[in-house]
Amino acid sequence: MADEQLITIRKIMESPLYQDSIEIGTPGKGGAIKVYGDFGNPEDFKKRITDAVRLRKAAVEMMEGGRIILTGYGEPPGA
Repeated sequence: MADEQLITIRKIMESPLYQDSIEIGTPGKGGAIKVYGDFGNPEDFKKRITDAVRLRKAAVEMMEGGRIILTGYGEPPGA
């Protein structure tokens, strides 16, 4: 019994910091992002969402401009 309690306590203490999440967008319409945070701290969560949306927009712009080069897949087109 004591061993079971230790395992339970350890699992709680090792749980991820951000267990709450929200998903925005759809994969087929410009992409989806999933943001993890703490619903108990809405101001921090809003900042995390804003940062994620900004990064998603930057990624789309890079893809459209051809500025992303995937390594490990041979030479990029036109190289």
